[in-house]
Amino acid sequence: MKLAYKRLTEKDWKTTTSIEKAVADGKVFKAFTKASEASEYLRKSVVYLVLIGEKPIGTISYEPKSQVHAYIDSMTILPEYQGKGYASESLEWLLTKIEDKKVIDLVTHPQNSKAICIYLEHGFMIEGWKDNYFGDGEPRLHLVLAKK
Repeated sequence: MKLAYKRLTEKDWKTTTSIEKAVADGKVFKAFTKASEASEYLRKSVVYLVLIGEKPIGTISYEPKSQVHAYIDSMTILPEYQGKGYASESLEWLLTKIEDKKVIDLVTHPQNSKAICIYLEHGFMIEGWKDNYFGDGEPRLHLVLAKK
């Protein structure tokens, strides 16, 4: 089934939070725990709900850092829909939306091997290692899209 995407706003913080909580494992991915965190995320980032028909199955988003730089700050797919190519398809869709950006980057936990494989398959390269990137004691890998 074909995926659809719906732009979210600050009013959609409950939807975002429920998906984040379903995906969170406490180490590799931590969910927003407060409405204020989710609202801030929805205010600063361009967030899309990933849908199969009318059913929300995840989110994908980026933060516009400048006219030439987009930071992909989240890609979540509900556990029961993982392993079916939906994250890859969503990333591909998002990359076409922001293809005019000269710099596209992201960070992910080094143990998030499924996501790392998806990013590498789509042309991202590992740029470096960031200790305690989010202040949670966990490291992150910094990946940058290799532009042709």
